[in-house]
Formats: sequence, structure tokens, C-alpha cells
Amino acid sequence: MERFRLLVAVFVGTLFYTLISVAGGRDGIWASSQLQEQKQSLSAHTARIEKTNGELSLEKIALEKDLDVIASYAKKLGYVSEGEKLVKLSGLAAREVHIFDPGTVERHHEVSYIPEWICKFSSFVVMLLVYLVLVLLDVQNGYIHLPGFKKKIKNIGGIQVYDMQQI
Repeated sequence: MERFRLLVAVFVGTLFYTLISVAGGRDGIWASSQLQEQKQSLSAHTARIEKTNGELSLEKIALEKDLDVIASYAKKLGYVSEGEKLVKLSGLAAREVHIFDPGTVERHHEVSYIPEWICKFSSFVVMLLVYLVLVLLDVQNGYIHLPGFKKKIKNIGGIQVYDMQQI
């Protein structure tokens, strides 16, 4: 039965290519984990901005409709309504001004992955190495006979003498 060295080598090379592509390719596990981390970061940033937006919306509605809130802001600005007396105290802390953080721009970062040409080149090298190992195993087991150096062994008085061709 014929040996399928080339077929086995191509199979191992293809398997190696598939494993590298799944683990570190453009759509592989490594790239997917990086995208998942970016998604979590962006969703947390979006949640912070939505929380700030909700607080500002409530404050806007209160300033538009609640008379007590409007009066308190007016007093902070120094306005006095009729019948009120203004007393200024020195030495007290300045007015508390709440500044809302609008957030910073977060952009999408390019993910790192193993380029396609490296996956293909490495699988081709693995295929060649497997083919070479299989050929060497066949030579060692005697399935393939290479022409060339044949050693002639002679026994003279219990001592092995190798007859080598001289050049």
C-alpha cells in the first residue's frame, strides 16, 4: 500500500493554519476578547454620560416648573423678593457650584491580531517539516532507498572493515 506522506503533511499544515487562525486571526479568540474589553469600557462610559444626562434633565425640569428651586437659585445669585431682608455674612465658604463632567471622547481602538500571511506562511513551513520528517522516517525504515553511499562491510578475523569508495 502506498504511503500518504504528502496528504498527511498537507492535513497537518491545514490543521495548524486553522488553529492559528481561530486563536489569533482577525476574527479569532484573541481579537474577540479585545473587542469585548472595548465594549465593556464603552458601555461603562455611556452609562456615566447617561447618568449625568438624567441628573441635568431633572435639574432643568425643576428650574422650569418648581418655584422653590427657582427661588433658591435666585437667592444664590443675590436676588431678594419683596418683604425679604438681605444679610451678608463674611467669612463663610463660597457658594457650592456643581459642575457636571461631560465626559471625554472615547474612540474605537484597532485590535491586534496575527496577520493572514503569517498564518499561511507558518502552516506551509509546518507542512514542509512534517513532510521532511515523514520522508526521513521512511528512509530509516527502508521504504525508500536513496542512491549513493553504500557501505560494504567485510569481516576479517572478527574485525569489521568498511570498504569506502575513494574519490
